[in-house]
Amino acid sequence: MAEVLSQQQIDDLLGNLQSGNTNFQEIEEETSGPKVKEYDFLSPKKFTREQLKLLQNIFESFSRLFSLHMSSMLRMNCQTEVVQVEEEEYKEFGNALSDSVLIGIMGLHNEDYGIDDKQILVEMSRPISFSILDRLLGGDGSGYQVDRDYTEIELSLLDYLFRQIAPMLRDAWGNYVDVDHTMDGLETNSQLIQFIQPDESAAIVVIEVTINELKGNLNICLPASSLEEIFKIFDSKYVKVNKKLDPKQEKRHRKEILDSLKDTPLTVSAILGNAEITLKDLLELQQGDVIPLESPIEGNSVTLQVEKLKWFTGKMGVKKKHYAVKIGKVLP
Repeated sequence: MAEVLSQQQIDDLLGNLQSGNTNFQEIEEETSGPKVKEYDFLSPKKFTREQLKLLQNIFESFSRLFSLHMSSMLRMNCQTEVVQVEEEEYKEFGNALSDSVLIGIMGLHNEDYGIDDKQILVEMSRPISFSILDRLLGGDGSGYQVDRDYTEIELSLLDYLFRQIAPMLRDAWGNYVDVDHTMDGLETNSQLIQFIQPDESAAIVVIEVTINELKGNLNICLPASSLEEIFKIFDSKYVKVNKKLDPKQEKRHRKEILDSLKDTPLTVSAILGNAEITLKDLLELQQGDVIPLESPIEGNSVTLQVEKLKWFTGKMGVKKKHYAVKIGKVLP
């Protein structure tokens, strides 16, 4: 999100403009030069470019679902677009919020991977929320210029709206990782959100929402602590790690795999030989007919197959009044 100026900085800027002390040529030269982004080595980035690109793809899919849902629910033209996906500290996101906001707290859950008690924030701008309320209550959607708190009835309607967002988020994430989303609460005071540390890194997704001529934002804050386990699942499924294992570790890993496979039942077959006949000859076979095999009689050698693979050669014999095969050699 863009840097928020303090009131003192705004007053100084306006004062310089009125006094004529501002050098516009110098400002143009600074803005036209190469853009350099500061990097704080004391607070290293938690998200890679690939992870931010993944979030971009996920929320582009979500924005399409949200646009279709809003258009059908409001019977109005609604368009959405992901305009920004970046990493920043949560305090920067919190400082950009006013005291009176509309934030849905969404829970992330996956029992198979032990993901629970993880939450993200979905903040909707006030003009968009009041335009939706005006439309839901029978208006034309133009009654969004309201400067007051939400009533209990309005909060109930908005709670229903955010509960409709949860399955859209689940469907958007479902193309990559199965994560269930639940609506855990609706908050109108940003100061009461305490489960995210101010200096914690978060991925901020800004979606621009356009309803007829009105534009507003749907800001989604995804704390690094909530996404850590999800990215581990994604990496284990789709990302190939080209790391050479330590020889001792690789040997131990191989032994563990073989130990787990030792009790697997396998079918061993002794193949005396093969023969090919026509369908006509097959239909004319009678009791007492003889079918010659292609295997030579010298050596009395047979082939042993393990499942469908030729594994050994051997000789036919008898052991304890049962036919048996004595293994001769292992086939290459």
